[in-house]
Amino acid sequence: MSPWPKISIVTPSYNQAAFVEATLRSVLDQGYPNLEYLVMEDGSTDGSPAIIGKYRDRLAQYVAEPNRGFGAVLNDGLLRTTGEVMAWLNSDDLYLPYTLQTVARIFQDCPEVEWITGLSLLCDQPGNFIRTVSPEGFSRRLFFSGRYLGGHPAWSGRWIPQESVFWRRSLWEKSGAHFLTERLQYGDFELWSRFWKHADLHVVPLPLGVYREHAATYTSTRGTKSIEPCTRLLAAAGEPTLSFNAIRCRELLSRLGTRALQKFGQPAKAVKCEPATGRWRSETVYVA
Repeated sequence: MSPWPKISIVTPSYNQAAFVEATLRSVLDQGYPNLEYLVMEDGSTDGSPAIIGKYRDRLAQYVAEPNRGFGAVLNDGLLRTTGEVMAWLNSDDLYLPYTLQTVARIFQDCPEVEWITGLSLLCDQPGNFIRTVSPEGFSRRLFFSGRYLGGHPAWSGRWIPQESVFWRRSLWEKSGAHFLTERLQYGDFELWSRFWKHADLHVVPLPLGVYREHAATYTSTRGTKSIEPCTRLLAAAGEPTLSFNAIRCRELLSRLGTRALQKFGQPAKAVKCEPATGRWRSETVYVA
C-alpha cells in the first residue's frame, strides 16, 4: 500500500504496571510504517512511568502530568493526534499482530466506511485467551433502543468492543471532536452515540483488539453505575427506537430462517475481504 494512512493511537495510563508493557509492545512491535502513538501518563504510583520510559524514543508523544482522570487525559491525547485514522487502547488491553495493517487496508479500500470494530476477544489476567463474542453487525436503531447496553431491558449480551474500534478523523470532527472529560465510566458509549448520528458502524469479521478481564477494570468495579446515565442518554437522543416487546418478537421471528431475518431483523453494516482480490468491501447484514 502506498501511502499508508497515518494511524493515531492514544493509551491513557494509570497504575497498570502489570500490563502496560504488553500493551505498548502490542502496538509498537507491529512495525506499522505510519504510526503516531501517544501515551498519556496520569500520575501513576506503581512503577508504570519507568516501564513506559523504556519505550519513550519509539513514541510520538509521552505526556506525564499529575492525576487528572481518565476522560481528561484521553481527551487531551486525542486532541493532540494528527492521523487520518484514530483509536485509543487502554493500558491493560492489546492489539493483535495484524491489527494496524488490516485497519489501514479496510479504510483504504472502503472510503465510505467511517468507523469499524472487530469481534470481541477476551483474555484473563495473565493474558490467556478465554473467549470470543462474534456479532454479525450492530444496528443503529437497536443501539438507540438499548440493545448494546448492559443492564438495559433490551440488552442482548452484545456490546461494542472499544478495544477494537477505529474511526476516521472526519467522523471525529463531525461528532464534536471531544471525549467526556468528567470522571465517568461511560465515555465510550457517549462517543458512540455521537458517531451513530453520522455513520453506521461496520463490523470486521475478526478480532482487532483483546480485552483483558481482571478485577480492577472499570467494568468490574463501576460498570453498573453507567446503566442509568446511558439509558437517559439514549432516551434524549431523539432517534427512532423499538420497544422491548418489539425487539423480542422480532428476534424470535428472525430465528425462522434467513428470509425471516431479513424481514424482521434490522439492517447493519459489515466489511468482507474478497479472496480473489484481497480487497475489502462494505456489505449489509441483518441482525436481531
